[in-house]
Amino acid sequence: MNKIGGKMIWAGANADETSVYVVAEMQDPSQIKTSGERSDIKAIREAGGADVVSTTVISPIREYSLF
Repeated sequence: MNKIGGKMIWAGANADETSVYVVAEMQDPSQIKTSGERSDIKAIREAGGADVVSTTVISPIREYSLF
């Protein structure tokens, strides 16, 4: 994420650890979608055990900052 201007703010899982939720900040919001489609990033995530097929971006916040 650092290479494309991103920062992980929070990550957690549901009670049975079958889903992971992440809050991240990106300098360019379009990078969120683009990074998820990059084959090199998918390969890194898959090597770490992520199910990249199930990844879904939920409503990006564009005008507000938490920090």
